[in-house]
Amino acid sequence: MDIVVSCLTGVIVELGKCLCGCAYSKIENFAKFRSNLENLRREMANLIILRTSVQVIIAEAKRDGHELPNRARVNEWREQVEKLDTEVGLFVEASTTNSNGETLSKYCPSCCFSCKPGLEVTRKLKHVKQLIDEGSLLRQRADAELKRKKQEVPKGQSIPGPSAQSKCLDSVLKSLNREDVSRIGVWGMGGVGKTTLVRTLNNTPSFMQPFSVVIWVTISKQFDKRRVQIDIAERLKLHTTMEESMESTARRILQRLQLEEKLLLILDDVWEAVDLDHLGVPEPDDRPGWKLLLTSRSLDVCRQMKTDEDIKVEVLDDEESWKLFTQNAGKVVNLENIEQVAKQVARECGGLPLLIKIVGASMRGKEMVHLWDDALSEMQRSPVPNINGIHNKVYKPLKWSYDALEGTTIKSCFQFCALFPEDFSIDVKEIVQSWLAEGLIDELRSYEESTNRGIALIENLKDSCLLERGDFGYSVKMHDVVRDLASWISSSSSSEDGCKAFVRSGLGLTNFPEVETPDSVKRVSFMHNRTRNLPESVVQCPEVSTLLLQDNYLLEIVREGFLMAFKSLKVLNLNESSIKILPQSLLQLRELRALLLRHCTDLEELPPLGGFTKLQVLNCRQARITELPQGIEELSNLRALDISHTYALRRIQSGTLSKLSSLEFLDMSRCGNWGPTRFAELASLQRLTALYVNLDISLLALGSFEWIEGLKRFNFYIGDRSKTKYSFYGSEYTEKRVTVFTLSLSGKYFGWLLNNVSTLTFDSCEELEKFPESLGRNVCYSTLRSLTIGNYNGQFPSSNAGFCQIPNLELLKVRRVHHLESISQLTYTLGLEFSKLRTIEVVFCEKLKYLFSVGGSTSALEHLASITLVQCEELEELFAYGSSSANPFPHPIFLNLRRVDLHDLAKLEHLSSENEPWNCLEELKVLGCEKVRKLPLTAESAKTIKQIIGERRWWRRLKWNDQDTKSSLLHKGHRHGVLSYECCLRNDNGSPAIVLHLVKFNLLWSTSLTLDLIPFEEGFNTIKNEYDHNKEGLDRKIG
Repeated sequence: MDIVVSCLTGVIVELGKCLCGCAYSKIENFAKFRSNLENLRREMANLIILRTSVQVIIAEAKRDGHELPNRARVNEWREQVEKLDTEVGLFVEASTTNSNGETLSKYCPSCCFSCKPGLEVTRKLKHVKQLIDEGSLLRQRADAELKRKKQEVPKGQSIPGPSAQSKCLDSVLKSLNREDVSRIGVWGMGGVGKTTLVRTLNNTPSFMQPFSVVIWVTISKQFDKRRVQIDIAERLKLHTTMEESMESTARRILQRLQLEEKLLLILDDVWEAVDLDHLGVPEPDDRPGWKLLLTSRSLDVCRQMKTDEDIKVEVLDDEESWKLFTQNAGKVVNLENIEQVAKQVARECGGLPLLIKIVGASMRGKEMVHLWDDALSEMQRSPVPNINGIHNKVYKPLKWSYDALEGTTIKSCFQFCALFPEDFSIDVKEIVQSWLAEGLIDELRSYEESTNRGIALIENLKDSCLLERGDFGYSVKMHDVVRDLASWISSSSSSEDGCKAFVRSGLGLTNFPEVETPDSVKRVSFMHNRTRNLPESVVQCPEVSTLLLQDNYLLEIVREGFLMAFKSLKVLNLNESSIKILPQSLLQLRELRALLLRHCTDLEELPPLGGFTKLQVLNCRQARITELPQGIEELSNLRALDISHTYALRRIQSGTLSKLSSLEFLDMSRCGNWGPTRFAELASLQRLTALYVNLDISLLALGSFEWIEGLKRFNFYIGDRSKTKYSFYGSEYTEKRVTVFTLSLSGKYFGWLLNNVSTLTFDSCEELEKFPESLGRNVCYSTLRSLTIGNYNGQFPSSNAGFCQIPNLELLKVRRVHHLESISQLTYTLGLEFSKLRTIEVVFCEKLKYLFSVGGSTSALEHLASITLVQCEELEELFAYGSSSANPFPHPIFLNLRRVDLHDLAKLEHLSSENEPWNCLEELKVLGCEKVRKLPLTAESAKTIKQIIGERRWWRRLKWNDQDTKSSLLHKGHRHGVLSYECCLRNDNGSPAIVLHLVKFNLLWSTSLTLDLIPFEEGFNTIKNEYDHNKEGLDRKIG
């Protein structure tokens, strides 16, 4: 019985297991079925999205005329996707509903437990995934091929060969490859070729290869944020509509961009700061590999966009202009009777590519020389030449830069600059004085604040590419085309600020012209002409506030009736004229605020000025006046007085200067030494902030000049400069400067004067070694930043002074210090500290053996950036490291050395320790240093080099630690014009006689030439030999 029960029990158990297992399997299949069905739905949706993106690529390729690779396979894949899409749709519908539309899993789940549907959904899911993998690969290949073939913007004229723009292109490429640069600004005036430059970059596949996505968007002056956002979305193949909110589009753009590792966003023609976050574009700073490249007419816009590198696109030079002009004008320019006038027409375009193209195209095929003469006349005489396309395509877009200026003040200042001749460098200090007198700058400001405000306006115009740097000092000038724009605006009756101008400057006129529309003219410019006298009778100009007559070098007579036509004058400028006396009618100009008579070297007398109660600026610099004009003490509003270089000035009546209560700027340098009484008058001028004056040594002994501490700027000249053999001076208006001539420095009368000095010069002085003792051992002059020592014949002590009196020195100049053996001796003698030294210049120190002994106080020269050495005959090495040439210090000594200029150092052999490469060096010039055989460069440090100038023979003899360094420099030289050669001939005494400077840019050779102490024929023959050797593309410019 037990056996039977046991058997039955086993059978029942096995049967139970079988039934339970089957139920469990059914349940498991049902659960997997539902999960796989959901996965199938999801993956099928992804496959459809992938198919759509592939279709977009196909449509783009078809639109642009490109043929994609594997097109047949792509079509086959699309057909498979469409077929599978239908099958999956039917299967999902059949698996989830019955014929009555009821859910099967709810009413009849039995089918879900069967094996067939479960196997089917698994098979289809596998097929979908296979098509996704294949489609992703096809899309990736098609997208990459399309990027190589298509252009982001329509093709335009690319940048040919070596030119100013090709250099800019190289700079942009270099910045794109730098890891520390994520934002790059390309700026320049309208029509200069910014868009062409960036288009060339964009249209060159090799340049764009590193980026997975390149987005080009044109911003324009009429900045439409929504349009720009849609452009970005379309470039990313994101469908959007105007109805979608900006926030929604921004989120989708952000999600799409986050998939990209290498992105280049190009924003062309930016007029104001663009909020990238608002558009959905993350800031590039936090994403390695992301770059922003923008173009703008304004440097200020680049700054607002927080660019890391700003690259200015300059206008073309004459050769580049002519090449571009001939491309657009065609073969007609080669005709014998047209070529010369065609070159003049091209030159009138001012190197502006857009204008060159338009003018060139307008003259294409015109073989009548009369048409070319007429075009030249139009270009020279009319602010806006009557040439088809110029107004709308050049001047109208340029005027947008003018319209973008904020406020009428800066616009009026801009128009004022058009009063000057073409290509004329305008002295900033002088033009700011005119603006102040005209009322363009708030008169309630101090003179210092007014000057600063004027400089700010100048810099703003420069940043907007409406002004550019001038040819001397702190000056500016206008590009010819911009000047034409300003003249056009100023001559228009609709001029916004009402400052209509009549300009006849720089035309070589001998007679004063009749003023057009005299009742409405506000400014008249007749400067830089050839007239000898101004007429008695002129049409009345009642509204004219500014009259510019300067640089009429032949002008001797201003007749009485002339000035009567300009009774509202505020600014009268007669600088650089030959007038001997001013007419009495000057006294009728009661509104006059600025009277400028600088460099009127024949002017011996001024009329009484007591009635000019509104006069603020009086400049008589270098006039021949023997005394100050009568009534000058009554000028209660006079703020700036310049009587410097008035060598004939015999006396200034006591008490005169102290009555000028509004005086803030006074320049009396080189107009005689001052006695104690008259100099003390200046202490009562409580508004005085800038003083330039010669001081007698007797004044220093008095020592009671605390009021000088209130001056913001001063130049004091102490001693007799007439006895100096070689004089040299820094900037005339350095903040706080003292220059000492031919005095013994042992006296104890300099201390009070040096407390606030920033620049100090000793010229032909004696007993330099006693200077520290005369100041006192425990005194520290921390404000002194610049020191110049020249024409010194004394000895230097060998022992250390043991104290530091000048700890913050940044600039050191040493010239003709005959017994100096090393700069380190100055540490001993004067108590100098070099830890903050940035620039050092040593010239004609014949006994100098080395610059510094590296160690002790000069063990770290981490701020030293520039070294200049000229004709130091005994110099053997720049830095003495001790007995070993190896660098004994564990850290680099010259962390920031960027510029080294070496001339005529016959014994110099070593530039640095072999273990001390100059990793930051950018410019190196080595001339007349035949024994220098090695450069302290490595292949890595060579990357920072921008220019090397030296003689060919010297370059060929150089020895290299490794070929990689030389190869790197040569490669860079061929690509970027790094290598320059100077062919030097010398006179019998060894001094340079002729320098032929050859700078190589690919196949183009340009030369600049300096001639000195050599017969011209001999020099010319030498040049001709060089020319014959490199005559292909050699451009000779003799200067």
